[in-house]
Amino acid sequence: MPQILKNIITISVIFCFLPCLAWSKSSAKNNSNFSLVEDSEFESFETTGAEKIDDPLEKYNRKIYAFNDSLDRHFLEPVAKTYHDLVPHGVRISIHNFLTNLASPLSAVNSLLQGKVDNSLATLSNFLINSTIGVGGLFDVAGQKGVFYRHEDFSQTLGHYGVSSGAYLMLPVFGPSSARDLGGLAVDKSVDPLGFNFLKIGGAEGIVDANYRLALGAIGGIDTRESLLDILDDIRKDSFDPYATIRSAYLQKRSTEVKN
Repeated sequence: MPQILKNIITISVIFCFLPCLAWSKSSAKNNSNFSLVEDSEFESFETTGAEKIDDPLEKYNRKIYAFNDSLDRHFLEPVAKTYHDLVPHGVRISIHNFLTNLASPLSAVNSLLQGKVDNSLATLSNFLINSTIGVGGLFDVAGQKGVFYRHEDFSQTLGHYGVSSGAYLMLPVFGPSSARDLGGLAVDKSVDPLGFNFLKIGGAEGIVDANYRLALGAIGGIDTRESLLDILDDIRKDSFDPYATIRSAYLQKRSTEVKN
C-alpha cells in the first residue's frame, strides 16, 4: 500500500476515535468550521425526533460550549458585526462566493464517491464557470444560469455507506460536530490541495503557504459567523437550553444532508 494512502487512513482513524481515547467512550459524520457553527447550520430549529441524540460526553460538551459561547460573545460576534457593518453587502457576497468556489472540487469528488454523478458534474461545471467567467469565483455566474449543486463532504460519503454519526461532539472554537464529522474533516483536509495535501496534488504537500491557509480559515470563519448573527441571537433570546437547541438542529441537518 502506498505510504500516502497509509498516512490518510491513519489520520482518519485517529480523528474518528480521538474522542473515544480522550474520554474512554465509544463513537463512530459544509465548510469547515472556524466559527461556532458552519454556514446555514440552523435552517430550522425544529426536530422530528427521528434522529437519535447520542451525547455520552454531554458533561464535557457543555463545558466546551460554555467556553465557545464566551469566546463568541467577547470576540467572534463583535468581529462578525464589525465585518457586517463596515464591508458592503456586495463585497461580502463576493467573498462568500469565492470561498464556496474553492470548496467545489473536493465536493465534486465526494459526490462521485457516493455515485452521485449528476451532482458531481454539476459541481464541476459550477466551479469551471465561476472560476473563469466569474473571475475566480467572486461572482456566481453559474448559479445565475441555473447550474446548482449540493455540497458533499467525506463525512457525508461515510454516512452514505452506512457509517453512523457516532457521539455528538462540541469542539473548542470549531463548535458542533460528531465523531464521523471529525473523521471526515480530517480526511478532507488531508487530501485538499488547499489543506495539508497528503496526496501531493501539484507535486508537493505544501503547495499552499501555511499563512495563506490560516488567512482562508480566518476569512471563512468571519463569513460563517456573519451569516449566523440573527440566528444565534434568536437562539440565545428564545431557547430555554441553547446547547440542546444547537445540538438537535445540527444533528438533524447533518442527517438530512446524508439522506439527500
